[in-house]
Amino acid sequence: NVDECVGLGAALHAGLTMLREKPDAVPAGISSGLSDINLTDVCNHSYGTICAPIDKETGRRVIENRIILKKNTPLPCEASQVFYTLTDGQTEVEVTITQGEGNDVEFVNTISTYKFELPPDRDAGCPIKVTYSYDMNQRMHCKFEDQESGRVLEVDLSLDKEGKMSESAKKGKGKELSAVGRSKVE
Repeated sequence: NVDECVGLGAALHAGLTMLREKPDAVPAGISSGLSDINLTDVCNHSYGTICAPIDKETGRRVIENRIILKKNTPLPCEASQVFYTLTDGQTEVEVTITQGEGNDVEFVNTISTYKFELPPDRDAGCPIKVTYSYDMNQRMHCKFEDQESGRVLEVDLSLDKEGKMSESAKKGKGKELSAVGRSKVE
């Protein structure tokens, strides 16, 4: 019975949380029963970004989702990948935070999209390091760093149980960003 399994899992999680936070409040019998249980929180989805690598077979650029944090990675976790600007003189990059398991952009969800401003007058191929970290409180921190100039865009996302940012949270973050006019979103 699926509902029963969910209920048992929730009870175990609550018991372990209580044991960790207020061990004196947990009766000895329950405490000893929980002592051998180890729960590991994991990423409930894969998280990535959209990029435009060159297809090895055709030699053409393709738009794809690149997974940075893989589903079922134990929490807390952090992973980075380096991407590169596409054109000479590129002054911004559209950075997209995605949730989904595949490389096809049609089959992943877009959580958020931001413009990351870059210094002018540079050649194509400037490295942008993308780092995602996910903590025990279902909070994801995304950092986009221009490796040459040191410019950084940081985005903190509070995700719901399905790994998505709520619409009200998105609107609030957009207002924060436009009101402050800076490169950090919380």
